[in-house]
Amino acid sequence: MGGSGSLGKPGRVPFDARRSIMATPRFPLIASALLGATVFTGASASAAPQALGPPPVPAENPITESKRILGKALFWDEQLSSDSTVACGTCHIPSAGGSDPRLDMGSRHPGLDGVYGGADDRFTSAGVRHHDSSGEAMADPIKGFDAQVTGRRAPTMIGAAFFDDLFWDGRATSTFVDPQTGLVSIPSGGALESQSLGPIVSFVEMADEGRTWDDVIQKLEDVRPLALAEDLNPDLVAALAASPDYPALFATAFGDPAITAERIAYALATYQRTLHPDQTPWDLFQNGQTNALTSTQRQGMNTFLAAGNHCVDCHPPPLFSDGTYRNLGLRDIAEDSGRQGFTGNFSDRGKFKVPTLRNVGLRKRFFHHGDPLFNSVFLGVFLYNGGAGFFTDNKDPILSQIFFSPAAATSMQAFLEGGLTDPRVAAELPPFDRPTLRSELGPIAVLSGTGRPGSGGIRPRIDAYCPPVPGAATFRVGVHDAMGGAAAFLEYSTNPIQYGGPTQLIHRTTLKGVGAGEGHATWKTSLPDDPALVGTQMHFRWHIRDLGTSARTRWATQTVL
Repeated sequence: MGGSGSLGKPGRVPFDARRSIMATPRFPLIASALLGATVFTGASASAAPQALGPPPVPAENPITESKRILGKALFWDEQLSSDSTVACGTCHIPSAGGSDPRLDMGSRHPGLDGVYGGADDRFTSAGVRHHDSSGEAMADPIKGFDAQVTGRRAPTMIGAAFFDDLFWDGRATSTFVDPQTGLVSIPSGGALESQSLGPIVSFVEMADEGRTWDDVIQKLEDVRPLALAEDLNPDLVAALAASPDYPALFATAFGDPAITAERIAYALATYQRTLHPDQTPWDLFQNGQTNALTSTQRQGMNTFLAAGNHCVDCHPPPLFSDGTYRNLGLRDIAEDSGRQGFTGNFSDRGKFKVPTLRNVGLRKRFFHHGDPLFNSVFLGVFLYNGGAGFFTDNKDPILSQIFFSPAAATSMQAFLEGGLTDPRVAAELPPFDRPTLRSELGPIAVLSGTGRPGSGGIRPRIDAYCPPVPGAATFRVGVHDAMGGAAAFLEYSTNPIQYGGPTQLIHRTTLKGVGAGEGHATWKTSLPDDPALVGTQMHFRWHIRDLGTSARTRWATQTVL
């Protein structure tokens, strides 16, 4: 029953990937990637190729260069979010294996108990601050007035084109329905289109509460594409030279300038289908380059493929995922019911999608929860030895059959980290090249001064996080941790100033909330579309009339981009 790190007998076929997939008709896209591929004979380097073929493309959304470049611009544009702080690419960095590289406290979720440092903590993905439909900042139950955090870690988007459904629970299905018309746009093969629109209107990931597609479209019509990004790639530079705004880019891609949710989905999906990671050492080895894998990597490959080790039962080549859903027993189902939350099926409780292992060596965390205990490929592999997690409810029975030595885990680590990494992904070379996001360059505002505490000794805090760009339709400066119900005043200057210096009062309001430290407000405006503003410094500070005293925040200084 139990396997070891030893190789199978010469000539023995440890696993027939085609038979495994074809026997599962729920996964036709993955099956199509395997068509024509013969099985790998464990000890043979001369087996027929199992390199990764091209991803399937739905007939309703054929790949064109104009759609690809539009999708690339949209994917890396932080202005696609309501407050211009998060792009699709924020959580999907190629050099991090297509996942989220952020490991700071902003990406830490305290779990069900709400206490940081517990066994149920997760490293997931930070999104936007919580705003209501008017753009007013709201306190999030977990993160307060800081950026919210998702319940699950962002999976890789590299290789997503091969799956019939997406997200950890599979809720982005193969049938793509236009959210504006309610009509089916792609009957089958449209999981990427289905997935691509969800984050844009999620109030945790990219949106204000209640964001509509009319809101999204209006913003895209108003902004200058990639105005916040730096180091634009040559293909983006050329496209924007010919089509300097989004209506022009959509006209080039679709024949007229209309921006719709369906077209946004088509462009984003097209771009992601061109991110084809088929130049790993594994692929080169399967195509006849016998020196593409080191001896240790070949040993790890053979160990991985050996039938008795059961790795390929869930991670068959060439995609290294079978697209099924499994419960590893690593977390209590009470934390997250997984696929059951989407299907409603009791048998799906605690199950999550089996991810592709391509480029896994570039990822910083693993599994849907990003558990900090499993922070390396070796630990991610070795945890399977002897059955993975200890939560037994609905745990996959195959896990009880997995046994291998630490040496076997080490060789598999070498194979997974090196043999399955496409060097273009690691180096962010075309087609995996990208611009630099504004959020990667540090805080958008510099804080100075000390401020002055108010009631309860609590010092009010200023929030200046929206990037200042000429013509920005959304620009916000907030305050929180102040006295609820108190009068608040926002002062402004374009010159460096100290308290008592020349300022301009630009906004007055009554803070929402009740009691010391519970007051908050958001000033919302737009910025003039004047290129002469670029380089201008803007200084903001809030004053709070707090029970006879004047509390104040620190200065926040922003430079117009």
